[in-house]
Amino acid sequence: MKPIKISFLFFYIVLFTINISVFAQSNLDSLQYYSSLALRPQSGRDLNKAYNYFDTYYLKSLDSNDTHNALTSLYYKASVLYKNGEYFNSEETIVSALPIIEQLENTTYKTSIQLSFYNLLGLNFKQQLNYTKALEAYNNSLLIAKSPKDSAIIYNNKSLVFKNLEDYDNAINEVKKAYELIPRIPDSLALDKALVIDNYGVLKFKTNKTNGLPLLFEALKLRKAVNDTSTIYTSYSHLSEFYRLNDSIEKSRDFAKKALGIADILKSPSYRNNALGLLTNLSEDNYVKAYKHINDSLSNAEKMAVNKFALAKYDLTKIKEDLLQSERLKERILVISLFSILTFLFIYFFQKFKHKKEKLLQVYNTETRISKKVHDEVANDVYQVMAKVQTNNYSNNEVLDDLENIYRRTRDISKENAIIVFNDDFEDQLQSLFYNYINNEVNIITKNISKVTWQNISKNRKVVLYRILQELLTNMRKHSKATIVVLNFQLNKKNLIVNYKDNGLGCELKKGTGLLNAENRITALGGSITFESGLNKGFQVEIVI
Repeated sequence: MKPIKISFLFFYIVLFTINISVFAQSNLDSLQYYSSLALRPQSGRDLNKAYNYFDTYYLKSLDSNDTHNALTSLYYKASVLYKNGEYFNSEETIVSALPIIEQLENTTYKTSIQLSFYNLLGLNFKQQLNYTKALEAYNNSLLIAKSPKDSAIIYNNKSLVFKNLEDYDNAINEVKKAYELIPRIPDSLALDKALVIDNYGVLKFKTNKTNGLPLLFEALKLRKAVNDTSTIYTSYSHLSEFYRLNDSIEKSRDFAKKALGIADILKSPSYRNNALGLLTNLSEDNYVKAYKHINDSLSNAEKMAVNKFALAKYDLTKIKEDLLQSERLKERILVISLFSILTFLFIYFFQKFKHKKEKLLQVYNTETRISKKVHDEVANDVYQVMAKVQTNNYSNNEVLDDLENIYRRTRDISKENAIIVFNDDFEDQLQSLFYNYINNEVNIITKNISKVTWQNISKNRKVVLYRILQELLTNMRKHSKATIVVLNFQLNKKNLIVNYKDNGLGCELKKGTGLLNAENRITALGGSITFESGLNKGFQVEIVI
């Protein structure tokens, strides 16, 4: 019995798999079949069947979160409504699809479906006599059109709008653009070619009564080749109009009757109305003509009234979409702003912490340097004086000279690190600084110092310059054995340039703590300092601040 059970189970799985495959294929075939009915109906029942199918398919697609098929269903529903002359309902269906399309990622599919809906929206606007909105929809379509076929159809539709406005110059310009693209459209798209050729023929006989007939018959031939009933109706109606304008009444009536016959097959109220209108135009009865004129006027008034409501509804939807986009933009701006503020705060506190750390390090280095100076230059001398006193190996004058020397060194250390208080005359303070380093062996010469407008120099720049010159002069007295120091001051645009030069022993450049401090100070202000020296070549410095 086990082999039988296994065989039965295998048979069930195979049967189930086949059913799924057949069901999927059936769905695909149904979609193609009803799409064909919607686009190329051969009777009135075809449009009804297609609408019912896509109405149901739309609901199923929503239940399964299938956005692509939901949009496909909406497009075919809108297309069927348009063909039935239900322009308001068609437009309403299109408008319901637009927000869904906006949510899609930017792919080829989005571009394609967007193009289809914009084009159909333009056709609805044209039929409702809202030509401005129709042109707007077509221009939006042109922005995303990729293929010659798509561009040709859009140019052709724009031409139809200008034709309805009786702006034949623009109408012919647009249809010529479409006609020039025909060689690039595949032969398999015969109906698209026929659409452009037929319209070009109509515009030619509208502007020149005897012209355009070959184009009209060429379009009819293409449409008959694929047996597309709805577009054959269009060719018949245009041929009827051509012959009426050229006073061939019998031929005009013949094609009008053919158009009415197709309208009856399709059971399309709008097609029947148009065909009967063609026959009415051929009547000699004045009452019939008067009725036709009033009927057309009432029809146009009704379209305008419906159009105002439709336009308000459409604009309201657009406003909602714009508001939604605006809210999203505001959210993005808020997120970016918060991120920027947080980043700024992080950088601010980080820099503040870094600055505080640098300040503490600077204070520590300064204290260390002062401590070392006090130890090396003061404490050792004090110890020597104490040793002399203890051994009684001294004279009063000698001790007094040593103590005076210790005092001077202590005062110099104090001056080097004291807070500088500037008075109104910075030049005098510099001269006072230089005087402290002048003695019987060292002379300091200044050039052009009085030409500098010191009141225009900021306090920070004065502090840095003062400290650097103090450091250079201190090093000169300690190490260089220079006898002459020359300081030259000059202004160059916004910069102050100070050149320092002495005739000391010179040295191999090796920046100690003092020179590094000087370099750091001036770099912090965006200035520069360069050193030049060599053994027995003196010491030169250029300060730009």
